[in-house]
Amino acid sequence: MESDCRMAGCNVSMKHLGALPKLPLADELYRRLTFRKRRATQSLILTILLWCGLQIGTLYLGWTVEQWQWLFTTASFPALSPGLVLAIISHDLPPNVTHILGNIAFLWLFAGESEQHMEGIEVLWFFVAAALVAVTVSSAVTGQSALGASGGVLAFVGFYGAHLSLTHREGLKLDTSDYGPVQYEALRAYWQGAALLFPLGFGMYLLGQSVGFFPTGNADVIGHLVGLALGAGYAVGRKWVR
Repeated sequence: MESDCRMAGCNVSMKHLGALPKLPLADELYRRLTFRKRRATQSLILTILLWCGLQIGTLYLGWTVEQWQWLFTTASFPALSPGLVLAIISHDLPPNVTHILGNIAFLWLFAGESEQHMEGIEVLWFFVAAALVAVTVSSAVTGQSALGASGGVLAFVGFYGAHLSLTHREGLKLDTSDYGPVQYEALRAYWQGAALLFPLGFGMYLLGQSVGFFPTGNADVIGHLVGLALGAGYAVGRKWVR
């Protein structure tokens, strides 16, 4: 009987353990890592990664520089070519792993968060539109070949920060004085503060690049600035666009 009671007590304990709620921070991380309610963002990331693999494959097919530029870049501008559109998901070769992973990380963070305030189809067309404008303006202004998803990616950075400050200002929780440094509420406040400040800081960094404080290609700077500005501008004028 005693053995049965112990076993029953063990079973009850296990049931109670199984019924315990998940830790909020762990649940938030799991939700992001599994792209829950982030399917459009997941589609963008997978598309860019698969397209990058195709680009690398052309190296082993012996493509000429002209063929590669025609399909993946805006080198033909203003003459028409597939690259004028496909440049928005293309990256330069040989692959710059830091650049590619940076774009993926920014999409995962900022497009994923933006998707909580957008419809899935809106996320997709917003990325395409912003990236197309960024590479087109970059090519037109500099006369250089432009490519890369960075303009579309940074549009989400600009949008999310501006959208939080304009539409959800009353819901922002930036005060952490009542919480420990690793509590969920404090971490949420840190993230919201970073989401508001990062676009401003990154925009200043890009302006520094444009005047030569930091070395980079002129076409890259213009494409990045255009993407960031488009995202913030869309957050401001979204109610009229919709």
